[in-house]
Amino acid sequence: MTFDFSEQDKQMLSRSVSGWRDANVQIDTAIQSENWSAIDSAQIDRSSHANTIALIVNKYTDRVEQGARP
Repeated sequence: MTFDFSEQDKQMLSRSVSGWRDANVQIDTAIQSENWSAIDSAQIDRSSHANTIALIVNKYTDRVEQGARP
């Protein structure tokens, strides 16, 4: 499956994937130090990036490919 993303969406997708990966590292670090506030904050950050990634991908996915009826 290939997508023809706009330049703006490519940039946003790249930032979101990078942010999602950084949030995973922050979660690991926070878990090791048992910093519950930092864990919560990093999980929220990770969720935000994951939602952005999903929105961008869904924007370019054909409705029929998702199982929707025309």
